[in-house]
Amino acid sequence: MARRVSGFFGALLFGLVPMGPGAEEMSAEQLIERLQGGGLVVFWRHAETDRSHDDYDISDMDDCAGQRNLSTLGRNHSRRVGDGFRALEIPVEQVLTSPFCRNWETASLAFEEYEIRYDLFNLPWVRDEDRRAHLIDGLVRHLHTPPADPYSNIVVVGHDLNLRQAVDLEIQEAELAIFVPAHDGPELLGVLAPSDFPEPDADRIAPVPGTPEREASDPH
Repeated sequence: MARRVSGFFGALLFGLVPMGPGAEEMSAEQLIERLQGGGLVVFWRHAETDRSHDDYDISDMDDCAGQRNLSTLGRNHSRRVGDGFRALEIPVEQVLTSPFCRNWETASLAFEEYEIRYDLFNLPWVRDEDRRAHLIDGLVRHLHTPPADPYSNIVVVGHDLNLRQAVDLEIQEAELAIFVPAHDGPELLGVLAPSDFPEPDADRIAPVPGTPEREASDPH
């Protein structure tokens, strides 16, 4: 469930255009319909991770052993979202991702093709204040920038703290925040979860540890 970290005034401060008085976030069906029409930016927080590990060595970003990586559930949800985009004919112009393994693996499992962007680097690892500000401003710019094709969408696979600092919004792992990009600040339409997309074929789902296999693969 998404939540604003600091409320209305925080949203104004960070450049997020708040919805009008009494306005409600769109339903999943409405959000999917808007995505099918294109012109939006999707911020996708990487899928669920294995919380028994944490990041401890990022000296080599190509070495995933020192990072917190996707869990089986996270990999299943990544495939489900990607399959859902294709099944629902949601057009994607570009997929941008943080260089952390959990992010590009989310992007790869969902869309196969993606571009690693270091301006989406995970904020907690950055101590230099100028670089932190650059990362926050960079994400705001991504959310401001519409796709070149107005009938397609851009997907940004990023991190929680970056989103909170950029637009004062918190979402859970694997959730997707849907924005209308605009020069005066991105407008949040709502948030989707993997469960909002169609169930994938059983052969696309791996058994989740601790869960009976029939539950992991049962399409019902």
